[in-house]
Amino acid sequence: MLDKSNLDLQHLRSFLAVAETLHFTSAAHRRGVSQSTISLHISRLEEALGISLLSRSTKVVELTSSGHALIRLAQDALQSHDRIFQLSEKLETQTQIRLGLTEDLILSDLPLLLRNFRKQNNKTQVSLITGLSHQLRDRLATGDIDLMFGMQAPHETHGTLLWQETLKWYMHPEETLNKEKSIPLVVFPEGSVTRRIALETLNRHKIRWHIAFCSDSLSALLGAVKAGYGCTLQPGFLQRSALASPIVMPDLPEALPVGFVALNNKQEFSSLENMLIQATKDAFPG
Repeated sequence: MLDKSNLDLQHLRSFLAVAETLHFTSAAHRRGVSQSTISLHISRLEEALGISLLSRSTKVVELTSSGHALIRLAQDALQSHDRIFQLSEKLETQTQIRLGLTEDLILSDLPLLLRNFRKQNNKTQVSLITGLSHQLRDRLATGDIDLMFGMQAPHETHGTLLWQETLKWYMHPEETLNKEKSIPLVVFPEGSVTRRIALETLNRHKIRWHIAFCSDSLSALLGAVKAGYGCTLQPGFLQRSALASPIVMPDLPEALPVGFVALNNKQEFSSLENMLIQATKDAFPG
């Protein structure tokens, strides 16, 4: 029976050195070891695999068919080994993620997810910055934050999709709306995704509207709704937030869903960022 536990990566490195040079002395120089060590590594590798890798003569070294077949497998094994250590170095060296979140996400289940992520990665500091999606994209561009989770309007393609979210209309239960008159809206400033969708939805259904209250703070918007200023269009998950009580959904046209996406200012996400992104996708299947 073959000893499958006796496959030494150093033996694979010596084999590749011989395969590339077809010369034991040259392979030894390349690896910085003695020729006898190279010979020992090859013998041990052949013994572990139970096959002949090299055809030796006094003048020439040639690969057997098994030797040729092993080259690619050995390269893949060593590359995977190196990538594992590269991954560990990245995880060890990244000690901070400056995360930008839209304020509505603070009222979702995301804070609980972040708590678990921080406990599992206690060497990494996760600092939070809130803002509107377009504000966070600006801060991402200037390097103030490393990663952002924000809202993506329908038909936009930027970012890595985390989940799709339904938008709901919110209003105080004691208020009434007359769609024959102008609908009072509580909205974020220009540039907000929910503001744009709210206006487009009402315009598409030929419903008149006016801005009754405007703020860049979601807490202020919810407070204005409770105070009876009007209604607002926000993510459906706010229904589960205590801050949204006693707000209810009025009878207004259904708006298009939005995507929540992850963005950074690099070509790819770091290993830690990918871990946080995947955890968010799992928690918000949409």
